[in-house]
Amino acid sequence: MNFFAFSAITIKHLMRLWPPLWFTGIRFDYISEDFRAMRVSMPLRFYNKNLHGLQFGGSLYMMTDPCYLMMLLRNLGRRYRVLDKGATIDYIKPGTATVFADFVLTQADLDEITEKTAGGEKYFKDFTIEIKDQHNELIARVVKTLYIRQKQPA
Repeated sequence: MNFFAFSAITIKHLMRLWPPLWFTGIRFDYISEDFRAMRVSMPLRFYNKNLHGLQFGGSLYMMTDPCYLMMLLRNLGRRYRVLDKGATIDYIKPGTATVFADFVLTQADLDEITEKTAGGEKYFKDFTIEIKDQHNELIARVVKTLYIRQKQPA
């Protein structure tokens, strides 16, 4: 399957079939055609509750896992390698209902990355994602660090 060949709407639907997301309830609600904005949600269901009946922490993290990586790959192109380097999650409040996360990739982000990797250097970029509930209250904050490098510098 060629990730670069599919439209945003196709990727949105294909993500439901991606094995790591099976049985989590995670849904890609929106992906902009330019892959610079995404919205992901996860309702509270019997299959994604923890022992206390709350949103399972691993599923909260999984909501954030592939998004910036996909966004960067589509915006930087095939000549870049983008990989996960690390992540931290800070659980702020128990998730008792549907939760949401919004992702935005700015032109400033892309300019910074292309500048820092212009000579073939690796670059570690942090992205902060806030997971909120239906009342816009903060449930968790995730900081993802991505490894970015040109495969063959220009």
